[in-house]
Amino acid sequence: MVLEPAAPYNPPVPRPAPPLTSRRTLALAALVAVTVTGCGARTSLEAAPREDAGGTPGRDAGPPARDAGPPALPDAGPPRRDAGPPGTTCRRDLDCGDAVCRSPSDFAAVDTAPHPLVCGVDDGAGALGELCNTGAQCGRGLCAAAGVCVRPCVVDSDCGSNERCRQVYARTAADAMQPLNACTALIVAPDSVQATGPLMNEPLSTATSTFVRAPLPSRDRFFVWLTNPSTIPFFLAVRAPDGTILYDSARGVPGDPAPSWGVGAATVGEDLLTAMYPNGLRTPRPSGGMIFELAAGAASPVERFEAERTGSTGVFDIDFYLVGGGGLTTTGGAVPPELRRAVSLARTILEPVGLRVGDVRVHEVVGDLRRRLGVLEDRASPLGFPTELPELWRLTAGANRPAVHVFFVRSIEGALGIAAGIPGAQILPGTASSGVAISGDLVPPDELGLVIAHEVGHYMGLFHTSELDGAVNDPHPDTPECRLDRDTDGDLMLLPSECRGAGAENVMFWAGTGPVLSTQQAEIMRRAYFVQ
Repeated sequence: MVLEPAAPYNPPVPRPAPPLTSRRTLALAALVAVTVTGCGARTSLEAAPREDAGGTPGRDAGPPARDAGPPALPDAGPPRRDAGPPGTTCRRDLDCGDAVCRSPSDFAAVDTAPHPLVCGVDDGAGALGELCNTGAQCGRGLCAAAGVCVRPCVVDSDCGSNERCRQVYARTAADAMQPLNACTALIVAPDSVQATGPLMNEPLSTATSTFVRAPLPSRDRFFVWLTNPSTIPFFLAVRAPDGTILYDSARGVPGDPAPSWGVGAATVGEDLLTAMYPNGLRTPRPSGGMIFELAAGAASPVERFEAERTGSTGVFDIDFYLVGGGGLTTTGGAVPPELRRAVSLARTILEPVGLRVGDVRVHEVVGDLRRRLGVLEDRASPLGFPTELPELWRLTAGANRPAVHVFFVRSIEGALGIAAGIPGAQILPGTASSGVAISGDLVPPDELGLVIAHEVGHYMGLFHTSELDGAVNDPHPDTPECRLDRDTDGDLMLLPSECRGAGAENVMFWAGTGPVLSTQQAEIMRRAYFVQ
């Protein structure tokens, strides 16, 4: 359920912050260091060191690097004033008078080339927003990679009030996908969630921070701050109204970036921040709300989205995207047998704690996108994550049904899986932080369901119960902790065999080796804002 944007609520901050320039520099440096040496916002399911007869950990080598992605579509020009006859080239309905802008009925597909568009008629095959697997199932012949019939656009004003004009890819042949700008849903939430936005915030710059007062009602609340791509927004601090520091990213002490009450310092896609309140029994509840102090690596406007939940059935849908991982393919959107078995295993883990997988939809990514985005190994982003991830997760643009979006790639350097954030964007598809990626070639088929549950758990808001180095544990009192006093071989790494009986059995243990979820973990998962 989407509510119309409300007036921004940004009351004055009661106490000035310390000088920002040095704090921001220190915090950003600390954040990068933690991300590169660990797993960032603690979203990665690390590839576990293998325990061979000699006890020596090893790592599989990944395929060679790929080239960068295709260039962005050209910037939109001024609107056309004359409507063309059927067959005339167009970019949006405004160009076509009484006709509509659509895909030509017959054209030669060219992989990654801009999708051709002409004025014509809607043939009634599928209405805008309906589910699809091919363009033939849509009245305009345009089916986005997220499996939804779309219409072309140039600017946001060509679209509805809860839509954005963004790039999508439409499959045009067995081995071809072509980009176009299309109207895509902005906020996607179930009826049990009331979402509001965008609310405009004070812009971020590299020299100042922005303060956001978050009133905290008795009901749960979820926040998303959306910035420009590659801005690298992060929480500099979180304060109570009286100035008490509840979280400080510059401390650089154990507990960051997963402090005792559970807030993620940044997201993998580097374009937004998220916060779920409360995120565990230890979440502070200061009178008057919290003040989130945001900073960034680059200047950017900021849009804030808020959501609150009125109930939960525990049912959630999954959209799977096949990008070469495990050799998985689909015909007509059918769920591959290997994936069906993995979902069955995930259900056996989730159902005992009140969670149920609902509809499962499958989309296939082909052509150059599949070749480039199937191997994620260029860790040159400022936070040390593969640079291909933002483009991968933006393929969710167009999705208009609440769901978690899971991508099966061939491999991810240094990880079996990675979630966009803790929690992820949840109510905002089409961003650089709108999904989960799994190394389909590296995960044994009989463990795939466990990895799905682990990474979806991160996206829902769960941290690792214990990290590889034993220094950080999650904020839930009912999950066992494994610390370095159990490091029997003295290698400063806590392997699953060393943590048996101390948390290795939990789904959210850093290596994701067990099927157990605690009562408090399940409560956070049921509150995820894509759950019905």
